[in-house]
Amino acid sequence: MPPKLSSLIDRHERYYKRYEKPNFDKARRFYRGEFYSIKKADNAHIDRLLLCSKNLIYAIADTAVGSLLGPNPQVACVPRNPDSEEAMTSVNGLMEFVFDENRMRRRAATSLIDAVLCKRGIFKTGWSSEQDRPVIKSVDPSRLFFDLTVRDVDDISYWIEVTVISYDQFKERVANGVYSVPPNADIRPDRYPTWLVGEDQRGNVDAVRDAFQWVTVYEYYNVDKGVVQHYVKQANAVVFEDKIEYIPYSMFSLNQSGIDCLGLSEVQLVLNQQETVNDLLTHLKEIAYLQIPRILYDSGRISEEDLNKAVAATTGSFVGIHPENSEALRTLNTLFYPMPTPDTPAGVVAFVDRQENDAAFISALAEAARGQVAGARTATEMAIIDAQMRTRLATREGHLNDAIEDVGRKAFFLMRKYMKQEKMIRISGSKQWAAVNFQTLQGVEMDFKMVSYNPVRKNPAVMVESIIQMLPFLSQNPNIDFRVLTEQIIAGLGFPSRMVKSEAQIQAEEEAALQQQQQVMQAEQQRSLGGAAAGAPALAADAIAQDEAAAVEAAAAEPGGDLPPELLALLMGEGDASPEEAFAAGGGAPVREG
Repeated sequence: MPPKLSSLIDRHERYYKRYEKPNFDKARRFYRGEFYSIKKADNAHIDRLLLCSKNLIYAIADTAVGSLLGPNPQVACVPRNPDSEEAMTSVNGLMEFVFDENRMRRRAATSLIDAVLCKRGIFKTGWSSEQDRPVIKSVDPSRLFFDLTVRDVDDISYWIEVTVISYDQFKERVANGVYSVPPNADIRPDRYPTWLVGEDQRGNVDAVRDAFQWVTVYEYYNVDKGVVQHYVKQANAVVFEDKIEYIPYSMFSLNQSGIDCLGLSEVQLVLNQQETVNDLLTHLKEIAYLQIPRILYDSGRISEEDLNKAVAATTGSFVGIHPENSEALRTLNTLFYPMPTPDTPAGVVAFVDRQENDAAFISALAEAARGQVAGARTATEMAIIDAQMRTRLATREGHLNDAIEDVGRKAFFLMRKYMKQEKMIRISGSKQWAAVNFQTLQGVEMDFKMVSYNPVRKNPAVMVESIIQMLPFLSQNPNIDFRVLTEQIIAGLGFPSRMVKSEAQIQAEEEAALQQQQQVMQAEQQRSLGGAAAGAPALAADAIAQDEAAAVEAAAAEPGGDLPPELLALLMGEGDASPEEAFAAGGGAPVREG
């Protein structure tokens, strides 16, 4: 097996070095704005001070992260059988815990940028015994080889990940029994593989990495045979072998190639436009410099010494010159005259704009995604424009979501198999907590779906605007819980949640108010009777008290009764009260933070 594996690795390395590494290095340079990392001889006809560029590649990658990923990627579990329905809430909270602990948005953003620049993004899901939880990482596409004969990721028959560990770490794995070195294997420390480092970074990175000693280990997953091996090609030795429980890699491409599962990068699609824009901007910069006024002079009648004195003279000073004759002095204006300058070609400027628009169209970047929306005033309008823009990004978003869902399935598999410690997790969408342990997950079968980012549903400002628009209808519906509505409005406005009184506080205030009202009525009753017998007047007082209580109860049951009148007027667009004054009505000033 090792000789065949060594030959397979060699073939993949040659393929990568010849066909992918030059494109990967170029795409990453362009992303960093290093468009002219070339020898001066390659561009000798242009002064390097005139080189100019506009980074479309970075804009594409940055927009992809903002448009496709959302602020907090999460997966929602879907029970596979009725017996798993009860555990759905706990599993959802558990997966939120796993994604939060792994900084999933950061991991996903890294893999997404890899897909934009280098054709594909890759997640790797493993298990950490020390942390007792799944560990999710982003794998560099340069370091993962796989079966190139298939068109679909699910059909890949083998994976080979190039891992480079320090020699000390390798010896530690041997000492702990993780690795077993064959008796005839001579594994020695080596330099860091240079072919894994970008050409433009090699000098800087090697200076640091040469301070350590390294061992290159190839992690080989043979899907057909169900075997995983860790192979050191240097010594032709397998140091680890086990059965495959699952494939740790979740790979996606934003654009399918139509030939294989390598995919297409966004850089490939707009590379021509990027280079054209850079070339044209460089020439426009050169023309702009030529438009700076230059003055020609008659060197036959004005000496260089006199010219230097004139150039160095301060404003308002007198400069003595020595023209050849008085005639030259009388016609001084004929000794100096401006140099003709070229005009800026309007067609070139228009062509630059055309190239930028083409790049935006090809990469599915609407002007809304680049912050160029005109006329949008409300949060709802902005969110709707964002949602419309997503129609062209739906395919790309689907590929990313498929990979993240696969990560969720693998993470749940590992939790169900290896989790030892009980974990307290927060129930999704509530303030309640639940305990999840090994027994909780046994027999539970779940699938996972990506919770797609929806700018309309997730935007609190949009939610407040929607409530205000629907308030006339809501106020006529007796089934609306206006306390919950008030909480949503306060949260959407960014006010502290403490501004809403608790149920206990409201009940105590109502009881105190009712008691005070009864005391006032009793005092009024005594004054009105004036010492007379308490017969019919007492009955009348009781009737009044009953009427007052009924009025209070009816007001509480009235739609909108839980909302202070000032707040109701504010939301209906009536009255002059400020939000603070409106929320303070009926119970003290709003609580302010800071």
